[in-house]
Amino acid sequence: MALRSFSRAASVVAAVAVAGVGMGFVAPLSASAAAQTSALATLKDGPATFQAQVDNNPGNGATAWMWLADFKHDDWSWAAAKVIFVDGTTAQYGPAFKTNITGSLPKKVRQFQVCEGLGDQIHKCSGWSYL
Repeated sequence: MALRSFSRAASVVAAVAVAGVGMGFVAPLSASAAAQTSALATLKDGPATFQAQVDNNPGNGATAWMWLADFKHDDWSWAAAKVIFVDGTTAQYGPAFKTNITGSLPKKVRQFQVCEGLGDQIHKCSGWSYL
């Protein structure tokens, strides 16, 4: 009987140990997802492709950094990016016309989207990307 009790106790301890190891893997994945510092937004319109990437921790001393690109087309549209900063203020960057541009941003970004401009107006935008 003592052997049976020991076997059951060993099974319980093993199950708890396995569950504990499994839980150890969950916490780091959740922490890394919450610590996302960069994101990419893409908008495709026929052969045209527009992209914006924002990094809130660029490693170059800047508060935040953006890359904006307009490529793969032969029309008169251009790329712009709409940005909402963590303090709630907004800004628009661009235009990038058949090229890409980069630059430092004055504040950390909460969300942004890349847009296609035509003439002097924004024509359409991607969904929001969040940081």
